[in-house]
Amino acid sequence: MTQKTRDCDDPTRRSVLQGLSGAAAASATGVLGGVAAALAAPSESDLRIAEIKTYLMEDGIFVRVTTDSGVSGWGECDAGSNYVMDAFIHSEHAQHVLGEDPFDNEPIYDDMFYRAHDFGPGGALSNSIAGIDIALWDLKARLLEVPLYRLLGGLYRERMPIYGSYGTGRWRGLDKREAVAQAVKFVRDGFRTVKCRMQIREDHLNPADDQTIAYVDAIEKEIGRDAELFVDINNGYSAARAIQIGRILQDEYGHRFYEEPCSDQNHVETARVVDALDLGVIAGEKEYTLFQVDEMITYANPDYLNPDVIKAGGITIMNKIKALSQMRQKPLIFHNTRPTISTAATLQLAASAPTVGPFFEYPDRDRFTGQIAVVEEYLDVRDGFITVPDSPGIGIDIDEEKVIARSSKVNVSEL
Repeated sequence: MTQKTRDCDDPTRRSVLQGLSGAAAASATGVLGGVAAALAAPSESDLRIAEIKTYLMEDGIFVRVTTDSGVSGWGECDAGSNYVMDAFIHSEHAQHVLGEDPFDNEPIYDDMFYRAHDFGPGGALSNSIAGIDIALWDLKARLLEVPLYRLLGGLYRERMPIYGSYGTGRWRGLDKREAVAQAVKFVRDGFRTVKCRMQIREDHLNPADDQTIAYVDAIEKEIGRDAELFVDINNGYSAARAIQIGRILQDEYGHRFYEEPCSDQNHVETARVVDALDLGVIAGEKEYTLFQVDEMITYANPDYLNPDVIKAGGITIMNKIKALSQMRQKPLIFHNTRPTISTAATLQLAASAPTVGPFFEYPDRDRFTGQIAVVEEYLDVRDGFITVPDSPGIGIDIDEEKVIARSSKVNVSEL
């Protein structure tokens, strides 16, 4: 079918107001940018999702969802395999999302998830859903002309500390000297906390040539007076090895945090580490559903949760994880390794979350200069803090022409 469009002077206001009764429309006129407009949103709008577009770039995959009024929202999928995400979106999800009311994000999420649940709840399924789901929330907030945090419960904080994060590729991507230089760079940019990702992984469990302490020692000697350091093992230790290394980190280097020491598939091992150490264990970046996060809390009992919005199904599930973290008293230290849509969406979640840790993750933006260049006005990042924008949606605007220029492939599904 061909895409529907509306010819109207203001598709945002008109498309929402057309779904209201006369009295409600009159009362909403002039206050569409406020809470009253959000409360007056129709139980069923006349808007329909008309187009889903994907943009495959070298450093990420963006998703754009457009209504038949012409208003769009932007999302992002995890970039582990762009072509798999793209195929999942257009071959599986699009046919069930097109034609739906964009305000129905919960039914849309459930339909996408449970129709394809036999593929497994994590990985490609949740990652691909995330791109569409984030775009729908961005779209809803733009239609109502409010910042997304207004739809997620409101504003707890106007800015959020962030820590600088980088990977060593299991000490093969960055040697010790390069790892030190990267940490120093973050500190010079105003960051007060830095995380070095060792990226050991389960398939190199307890490596004989483990360089974690050697890297920590070298980095601490350069930045120890000016910033705090912690490491991410990326699931590469058994409990015994994680405890051994963890004791060195806490006792000899004063580390307060320790991320993903053991496999996400083995909660018993993580629980042993939590029980044995004083430093705070962070886990959860590979938990993609509310059920998985709840199970991890029950059996692994980490001190902090680090779900990732572009992996865990998008805003719909992350907003529920926020409530779960509050109920189970597990503060959130959001995982975030992309600087544009992912960071903007994570910031909206952090701004509206009652229970957060001391910061969330932020990558080296110099590795993503091309991706940042497609943002019309970038986020206010300075001195280790990021400010919550008050503009509609997730808080950034994307220049589609620039995205297309950077894309190796652009796919579209239309109503």
